[in-house]
Amino acid sequence: MKEIVVLSGKGGVGKSSLTAALGHLLAEGGRRITLADTDVDAPNLHVVLGAAFGSSSGITASNKAVIDYSRCSRCLKCAEVCKFDSIIGDEEPVVVSYSCEGCGACAIVCPTGAIAVQPVENGRINLVRHGSIRVVAGELGIGESSSGRLVDLVKKQARQEAALSGCSLLLTDGPPGIGCPVIASLKGSDYAVLVTEPTPSALSDLQRAAEVLRGFKVPAGVVINRADMHQKSKNALLAWMAEAGLPLLAEIPYDPQLPQALAQGCLGVVIYPDAPSSLAIRQLSGAVAAMLDNGH
Repeated sequence: MKEIVVLSGKGGVGKSSLTAALGHLLAEGGRRITLADTDVDAPNLHVVLGAAFGSSSGITASNKAVIDYSRCSRCLKCAEVCKFDSIIGDEEPVVVSYSCEGCGACAIVCPTGAIAVQPVENGRINLVRHGSIRVVAGELGIGESSSGRLVDLVKKQARQEAALSGCSLLLTDGPPGIGCPVIASLKGSDYAVLVTEPTPSALSDLQRAAEVLRGFKVPAGVVINRADMHQKSKNALLAWMAEAGLPLLAEIPYDPQLPQALAQGCLGVVIYPDAPSSLAIRQLSGAVAAMLDNGH
């Protein structure tokens, strides 16, 4: 089974929309695929797809301090030692869960052993369906930490789902940025599709994302979304890509029919199949299919 991850560096360039459309077209072409949504802070791949909800399970991916008030002496030494200001209160200590890092300093100084650092549920993994496509989506709790660990769990679950259903491709919608969640989404990937747009800020973020890929030796190609938005910025983008040795996989023109489709909760490649953006994405789908057939 091959694994392809779609990344952007910069948010808002159309990464999730492209992943959803690409997944739909590859499945339409007869491939058995599983999608993984590892943008756990704001998962919306299932929304873009219009996928039907299946099941959900809680995930324990972080530790928090828990106080046993029957043993607590109310000395407040735990509040004094907490460097994250996660324990508050004037008369008795109260743990502010969303800011607790689970470091355990409070448990060490507690004279009565009233504090323990315990695993807590801080996110969920949701399984949804879109036709023949299975989607495994991570969802981090509000204010919770360990997003990289949750991404890792999502990838493992997605691999299991893909293996059980005999899929030949795991297509991952990666998180924006270059932090721990992105690195977790890259683990085990055979190829990365970098989505960008012709703006200076998008180029800057693309350069940082490409640096991460080089560090992990993951081959990649670039898709330029809204490619005709600004020619001077596009020229600068193409020049840097040539210097960095990153191939151009596709240019998707600005197309008002694409946001119109998304506003209706549909994929543009489905309801506007002859739109310029849909035709460009279909060409990209063909290129990805050929790459998979050739074993790359």
